[in-house]
Amino acid sequence: MPLAPPSTPSPAAPVAPTAGPVGPGVAPASTSQAAAGAAAAPVPISAARAERDAIAAAATAGALRRKGNNPRQVARHIAAALNVGITDPSLFWITAVTGDGQILAANNYGLAYIPDNVFLPPQVKMVTADESIPAQTRGTWATYPLLAVQEWTRHHNATLQAVIGTEENLKGFDLGAARDILTPEDMPDNGKMQGRNRLEVIAPDVAAKLAAVTAAGLAELLPPAPADNTPPAGNRINLLLEVCKPLLSANPDRAGAHLKAMVAYADYLQAVALHKAHTALDPELQRAAITDWIYWQHVSVLTSDALSAMVS
Repeated sequence: MPLAPPSTPSPAAPVAPTAGPVGPGVAPASTSQAAAGAAAAPVPISAARAERDAIAAAATAGALRRKGNNPRQVARHIAAALNVGITDPSLFWITAVTGDGQILAANNYGLAYIPDNVFLPPQVKMVTADESIPAQTRGTWATYPLLAVQEWTRHHNATLQAVIGTEENLKGFDLGAARDILTPEDMPDNGKMQGRNRLEVIAPDVAAKLAAVTAAGLAELLPPAPADNTPPAGNRINLLLEVCKPLLSANPDRAGAHLKAMVAYADYLQAVALHKAHTALDPELQRAAITDWIYWQHVSVLTSDALSAMVS
């Protein structure tokens, strides 16, 4: 059962490559985490932050009952969770809240980049994965997450109520909104949240189609395996360091070099995932590999589209 691409392909949900019947236009299986989230998904909170929130809630109980959940407080919890346990060098996240209570998230890696095993609660909008904004426009935000949330709100005629991040990552920036500084006491022991996996975030329709494919039908989504099915050389660390290098530069034009390195990184991980999908003996492992394969196709095509405007 081939998975069809969206009727109107967009940079964040590109059409499938000729190598096989499924490609960037397909998305991953829904996970139990996604199924958990019709309501706001649980977000870990440090003991110190929970105590402070409880004191604040007691002081404003009447107002909270009238207004319901506080998006700014939730955004602070999410920002803290996202900045715990990071393994990608120099990666960081910020969150923001709009005047109408929308929660935004962005990081300084590429476009629509979400590390493996990071789940976003359903109410969070990842601004660099917003298909309503051209990839070429989003490309100008790369490596600057505060710029990303600012420009996203401008595009949607919204206003920023607050931005949330560590002091280091907010220092020197004034977006005309309140700044909520994360401290070490805010950080939970474990930052893993329930919610959507990364392909569900950037291509939800494709994710739903893949979720509907039975275990027996997974192999039909793959292009033919090569005669020499040797796994790709172990070059991930070197490619990741190339992604990271521009982030250490103060050059305002560093985005181009970063995105170019991200394309190479995404293409490599796409090949790794495809090899795993071809060789997996367990259906769930195969489904996970196909999910990663499609995710990295999306990232590669989206990033290439953003780069095309920089070099044209």
